[in-house]
Amino acid sequence: MSDVEARNPYAPPAAHVASPAGDTGLKRRSVWLMVLFVIITFGVYYPIWFFRRRNGINRLDSPRKLAMWPLVVFAAYFVVAFLIGVMSGASEEGSFGSEAGLVFRLVELAVGILMIVQCFVIKDIIEDHAQGPDDAPREEMFRPAVQLSGLATFFLSIFYLQYAINKYVIDART
Repeated sequence: MSDVEARNPYAPPAAHVASPAGDTGLKRRSVWLMVLFVIITFGVYYPIWFFRRRNGINRLDSPRKLAMWPLVVFAAYFVVAFLIGVMSGASEEGSFGSEAGLVFRLVELAVGILMIVQCFVIKDIIEDHAQGPDDAPREEMFRPAVQLSGLATFFLSIFYLQYAINKYVIDART
C-alpha cells in the first residue's frame, strides 16, 4: 500500500469487519443424521457435538455460557473408558478388580450427571436467546415465552437440543 492510499479518507476500511450480530456460527443439522452418526461412531459423536457447538452456543444472547471444563472432563473420561475397554478385552480375566470397577462406575455416574447438567445449561441458553434481547420490549400476547421440555432434554439430550437450535435459533434468523 502506497503512502497516498494510506492517507485516503475515502478508502475502504482495512480493519477486520465483524460478522453480523445474528450470526452465531450454528447451522441446521438433521437430528436423524445425528442419531446415525452416534451409532456409526459408537458414541464418539456425542462429545464431538458439544465441542463443535460450544462457541456458537456461547454467542447466543444469554447471560449463561457453556464452560469448557465439563467437556474436557467428559472427553478425558471417554478416552480412559476406551483404553480400559481395550486393556480389559486384551487381558485373560476380562475385567479389573471389583474395587476398581466400583470406582470406575462411580466416576461414570458423576460424568453422566455432569453431562446432563450441561444439557440443561444449553437448554437455558436457548430459552434465553429465544426470548430476545433484554432491552427490547416483549409483548406477551404476541410472542409467548419459549419453554423447552425438561423431560425431552433429560431423555433425548443432544438430539432434542439440536432440534431446539434448529427451531429457535436457525429458523428464527430467517
